[in-house]
Amino acid sequence: MKTRMVEERIGEYLGPIDWSYDFTQHDWGSGHGGINPKIVAPAMELLRQLETPGRWQVMTHQIYREVIRVGMYDGWPFWKPTPSVQTRGPLGPEWTPFYNLQSVERLPG
Repeated sequence: MKTRMVEERIGEYLGPIDWSYDFTQHDWGSGHGGINPKIVAPAMELLRQLETPGRWQVMTHQIYREVIRVGMYDGWPFWKPTPSVQTRGPLGPEWTPFYNLQSVERLPG
């Protein structure tokens, strides 16, 4: 007989954006690789817009998707609370880190 232990990680929404979060830890200036530091400030501004009540869509990777939720998410790829946006994807809800935001638009209604 064989037995095995399996660990399964499942990310969760942890609440609103923690604005004391060190957003710059993701830029390449932190010494860990990462993103262009010039992206951090504009992405934070877009994230702040999404905190305004209403229906929104965001562009990430040149694709617009409707926003479901904005907040701290502890799932892939970081497995620790990170400011993120949940959108409606082709296979269901998807989370993306704040630095992938390219633009934000309010939807009617």
